Amino acid sequence: MKKTFSLILMLGLMLTAASPAFAAENANEKTLSFKNNTAILLDASGSMAKRIDGVSKYNMAKEEIVRFADQIKSKSQVRMTVFGSEGNNKNSGKVQSCESIRGVYGFQRFDRQSFLNSLNGIGPTGWTPIAKALEDAKASFTGLHKLGSKSVFLLTDGEETCGGDPVKTAKELRKQHIKVNVIGFDFKEGFNGQLHEIAKAGGGKYYEAHSQKDMNRIFTMAASSLAE
Repeated sequence: MKKTFSLILMLGLMLTAASPAFAAENANEKTLSFKNNTAILLDASGSMAKRIDGVSKYNMAKEEIVRFADQIKSKSQVRMTVFGSEGNNKNSGKVQSCESIRGVYGFQRFDRQSFLNSLNGIGPTGWTPIAKALEDAKASFTGLHKLGSKSVFLLTDGEETCGGDPVKTAKELRKQHIKVNVIGFDFKEGFNGQLHEIAKAGGGKYYEAHSQKDMNRIFTMAASSLAE
């Protein structure tokens, strides 16, 4: 009797899994999971170690990025990259630092603990290879579901220092329908510098942030836009 019941149950599950309604539900879940594809690029150059109100700019940025990813997790998958986190910000460490692009969290739904674990042991150290970070982001979008929008959020407190051309790379991303947004955090050159040109070339927006509160406001606004 138990064997008969088990067989009936297995057949029922198989029929359910094969039904159009079940298939449609799975398809809808997959479509939703790819609604937005968001790559976050975080500057880990030495200048991000500067403290504001006793907290490093890097830790402030990391906290707001985690909050942002949590806000968009219902309709987005995210990727996290840290650049300039190796070597040092002196000439002796420049080559290593400029080559240091670390994709620490591949495109997937946001899981807070996994995300935080991926950033363990990483701190602000070296130079600022923005162009190379953007090139890495461009490559990461290859093969993603065509239905999903694609966007980059670059958070940095300075311009390119590794000899790359981030404006040119941003144009290349735009040609592939990848929008590049830039957050200049405590960036002294202001609105008209290279960071604004990167956002303009990438078809995105440039935001100025002078505090953690500013970053919170910017990311909250961006999360609302992605949810539309």
